[in-house]
Amino acid sequence: MGIIDLKGKTVFITGGASGIGKALSLCFAKEGANLVLMSREGTTEDLVLKEWAESLRKTCSVEVWTVSCELSRPEGPEDLYNQVKACVPRIDVLVNNAAAMAFGLFHELSLADQDQLVAVNARAYMALMRLFIPEMVQRGQGHVFNVCSVSAFVPTPRHAVYGATKAFVQALSEAVNEELKGTGVTVFTLNPGYTDTPLLQGGGFPKKLRFYSFAGKASPAVIAEKGVRAFVRGKRVYVPEPHLRILFLFFNRFTPKRFINAISEWMVKGT
Repeated sequence: MGIIDLKGKTVFITGGASGIGKALSLCFAKEGANLVLMSREGTTEDLVLKEWAESLRKTCSVEVWTVSCELSRPEGPEDLYNQVKACVPRIDVLVNNAAAMAFGLFHELSLADQDQLVAVNARAYMALMRLFIPEMVQRGQGHVFNVCSVSAFVPTPRHAVYGATKAFVQALSEAVNEELKGTGVTVFTLNPGYTDTPLLQGGGFPKKLRFYSFAGKASPAVIAEKGVRAFVRGKRVYVPEPHLRILFLFFNRFTPKRFINAISEWMVKGT
């Protein structure tokens, strides 16, 4: 499959009010894509997203619709799907980006918080893929863009469930992409390291981690720009930071698991 032309296509982005989702919406709009953007239901994100949508309409001359949903509810993904279909007849690119975070020891974090992580970070991704992909296959064209993480490649102590959900999404994405060969539909994962988004400003996350001394925190704008560029070129798995690409895609393959796990535990402690 060659270069993906996004002009005139419709892109649906979950978690579009801030962070990587907001940055992705600008990148897709600059490519000429129309947008459906989702914010979290019952929060101040609604107003923020509506203002951002109006800005994109004016600066990029594209159509933008906004919807809101609480993805942690069992019926959330299907409700969201119906809202999107009420706005537009088809989605060309599904961008699963919304995420939740809880930092702390697994046995001390509440079950409710960790259930929410699984619902938003794993089940919602899976459900939205299952809802949107069949019509893409029927048309013979479409794409899924899953915002994942380098946490998909190694265990992540102190946010163990978060890392586990990303590993789930990674495995699901690669498996479904293989199943879809020959259909005109593809699945892509964007796998950044820690990125300076609201996700790292809540959920008990420390202000500083030892990992930051090694890799810092990436800019959402840079991650989004590199991610969209890799996506339109037909990449399937993409780690945007070169040093993390070496660490997680190559070094990780040839290093004993016990050593990797010990490094992970040391790197994610607060300083």
